[in-house]
Amino acid sequence: MHIDAEIYQLKDRLTQYRRHLHKYPELGFEVTATRDYILSQLEKWGFDEIRILAGSGIKAVMKGGDGGTTLAFRADMDALPLQEETGVEFASVNCERMHACGHDGHMAILLGLAEWLSLHKGELKGNVVLIFQPAEETVGGALPMIKEGVLESPKVDAIFGFHLLPDIPQGKIGLRAGPVMAQTCEFMVEIIGKSAHGAMPHRGVDALLAACYFVNAVHGLISRWLSPDDKALLTIGKLHAGEKRNIIAGKATIEGIIRTFDEGVYERIKENIQGLLSGLELSHQVKAQYREDVYYPVVNNDANLVSQLKECLPPDAIVDVHPLMIAEDFSYYQQKVPGVYIFLGCRNESKGFTAPLHSSKFNFDEEALLYGLQVYHDILKGFGVVR
Repeated sequence: MHIDAEIYQLKDRLTQYRRHLHKYPELGFEVTATRDYILSQLEKWGFDEIRILAGSGIKAVMKGGDGGTTLAFRADMDALPLQEETGVEFASVNCERMHACGHDGHMAILLGLAEWLSLHKGELKGNVVLIFQPAEETVGGALPMIKEGVLESPKVDAIFGFHLLPDIPQGKIGLRAGPVMAQTCEFMVEIIGKSAHGAMPHRGVDALLAACYFVNAVHGLISRWLSPDDKALLTIGKLHAGEKRNIIAGKATIEGIIRTFDEGVYERIKENIQGLLSGLELSHQVKAQYREDVYYPVVNNDANLVSQLKECLPPDAIVDVHPLMIAEDFSYYQQKVPGVYIFLGCRNESKGFTAPLHSSKFNFDEEALLYGLQVYHDILKGFGVVR
């Protein structure tokens, strides 16, 4: 992909933004220092409106001509609870905090776009909304920002977002219409029995035994109760029961995830889980409760927008991608307005940038930021928002 000269001139600035943000990572909604740093940059560049939403999120609006298209660009702000092991000079100084999912890069690209817009404000024919969103990695910050009006005044016509992806070579972008990331549900099952001495199990109700039956049975949901055409995943990652080796467990908790690309498939899985639990209550004389803790819909790229994108981006830079079983709350924006989530390649084997996302060794070549900014530039030009 070609990088325009004026975009390349922002290389050092992009690197500066990224390294500062990488050095001071924060979690969830508690991204106040990150917010304040971003605000300190945005306030230099003549935005018509800058608002704080959801406590630590930011909406920045640059307005052009009346009646023009309004495009929004979103970056997530939060880091992960990891101890960094990259050894870079700008490594995290916050213990057990690391930008291991590329959000520092996403924010740096958006700050680069903000700076570029400040140099071209007189050429705006529409409006540009920049969204810096907290809590993507935890309970989700998109819904609170939507509820506080991030897509209104001006009303957003389309929204775009990036995710750096080390599975795609640097200089390429992954793009497809339709589902690109899965619907997710993080769930917990609580099973209540009755404690008793391990030598007198008949006086208790064994919640651990019931939990083991449930875990064995629930894995058959995907392989036996769904069609092979129904792409779905169910994983149990945590089971806790009991406190002592010689006491019948009176309580068990099970935690897992469900991932699908179809709401109907998800509802069938959920219905069958609840059916299993009803049967478990009868067969094991326990009480069982199912609870969803976090739920994100499918990230579903608008087909018309994808077609338009392909017209304004170089064809040799675009690679097709298969839908991924990871999840993102960008999907909530797409439920309100047409949107496209783009994968920005950052794999560079010659420089050793191959570590996966969510790894304590994840890092990327900062030239990838230039490609991201170039794509956003081409979108603004191609959609007629900037002359």
